Amino acid sequence: MAYKINNTFGTLLVTLADGTIDVASTDLTLIGKGYAGFGEKLNENLVKLLENFNNTTAPANKIQGQLWYDKTNNQINVYTGSKWKPVGSTANSATAPTNAVLGDMWFDTTNTQLYVYTGSAWTLIGPTTVSGSGVTQVITESPEDNTGVKRSILKLVANDTVVGVVSNLAFTPSSTETLGAALVSAGFSSISQGIQLSTSVASAKFRGTATDSDALGGVAPANYLRSDSNDTSTGSLGILNDTGLTIGAGSDVTMSMSSDDFTIAQTTTNKDIIFTVNDGGTTKEALRIKGSTGRIEDLRVGNLTVDGTSTIINTSTLSVEDNIIELNRNISNNAGMPSYTGLKVNRGETSSVTEQNLYWVWDETFADDGSTTYGNAGGAWTAFKGADGDTELEAPTLVDIRANVVHATTTSAMYADLAERYEADCDTEVGDVVILGGKAEITKCNHDLSDAVFGVISDKPAYLMNAQAGNNDSHPMVALKGRVMVKLKGTGRAGDRLVSAGNGEARVADLEECTAFNTIGRLVKDKYNKETALTECVIGVK
Repeated sequence: MAYKINNTFGTLLVTLADGTIDVASTDLTLIGKGYAGFGEKLNENLVKLLENFNNTTAPANKIQGQLWYDKTNNQINVYTGSKWKPVGSTANSATAPTNAVLGDMWFDTTNTQLYVYTGSAWTLIGPTTVSGSGVTQVITESPEDNTGVKRSILKLVANDTVVGVVSNLAFTPSSTETLGAALVSAGFSSISQGIQLSTSVASAKFRGTATDSDALGGVAPANYLRSDSNDTSTGSLGILNDTGLTIGAGSDVTMSMSSDDFTIAQTTTNKDIIFTVNDGGTTKEALRIKGSTGRIEDLRVGNLTVDGTSTIINTSTLSVEDNIIELNRNISNNAGMPSYTGLKVNRGETSSVTEQNLYWVWDETFADDGSTTYGNAGGAWTAFKGADGDTELEAPTLVDIRANVVHATTTSAMYADLAERYEADCDTEVGDVVILGGKAEITKCNHDLSDAVFGVISDKPAYLMNAQAGNNDSHPMVALKGRVMVKLKGTGRAGDRLVSAGNGEARVADLEECTAFNTIGRLVKDKYNKETALTECVIGVK
């Protein structure tokens, strides 16, 4: 008797005669009564059901509700009666699927965009713009910094170009991680706290009218000169062009340069240039250059006697307002330079031979031994008394120069730090971070973020205090301020603050770690290698 095979709804699919099979009605093998080898077909049917008809092409004899595993896309599909629909995921294709139903989703693989079917049309979910076609939006990203920590930012994109970044903290993007490297290539080698514009976008800046500002170019607004009111400056004022400076509503007086010649000019016809002084609260005219004659009309000099080649000033006290008194004006080259040029103190024409005249002169005969950096062409300022007789300059004898405090200014120093010798209780090396204490005066700092940091072992200080206290083994030189090489662990950027890292080393600190007590100083240049190395830093600053 033949089998009648019905589907779930009771609809007849096929009538199977005894001893036959059917492979055309469905994708399973339907077995008639008494078919020889039915076990093989039955087991194959079970395997097909188990693997959901796993194949690179869809089953040919599908029926509504049948499952098919798409081996090409590794995706399970269900047959709706008219089409195969992905189960639990979007339809992935370059073009919109046909025969869509309400709620279907489609991922556009060409433009990497997601759509949902409303029942009548495909509606875009996002992203709303496609890279390369003018993306303009604010994007949330989490790039890694150069230590591998993810940082949350807002990326401001206009027409496919990253023009700005918003961050709640400062960090250096990773140059190897994908998002970090993209930031670097977009003009953000470092991320600042707040809103930052890209250095790769030409003329990128904040535009508009500011009613107030904390700083302009890093300088407080109060430090800028006003052009619309009276103002003063504590710094020097330079005019770096030849047209110079004009004074007066009609540019009546000008100061200008031409071929390095400086000219002060009164441009108003027949008007004078007047120099005045404050004499005991009274303004007095010291010099007038007449505009109508072009020469000095009034020169207030007091008593002046000029006798041949000598000028004699016959006053009890000589006050010279000029800052330079020139001697040997007639000397055109050093070959004609006299041996002595300076001041002579006459101790009396009729004095005894023991009361010799005194001199403060430039001694051209002095020969430097070559140990000094400057002046080794010969000559030195010298104080001496003259020898007996008429030839007092031929055999001078040095005399003392006495003062309470001598004030002088060095023009340069070969090295750059101020140091002092302290007794150490352990072996130290150049660049070691030290603290006060231990079994002697100082010891190596062996703690991270120590509040007791004192200084850094120096090699060649510019100025060494307590120099005779000992040698470098017992009393190493401790730099207290200035540039010095420091044992620095890890990487850092110029300007980063340094704290102790233990084992006599330093490291770059985050701003929240820094205090007035644990900050050693700052990096002078960028450091890229992570290994501990002697690195130039400036200490004694916070």
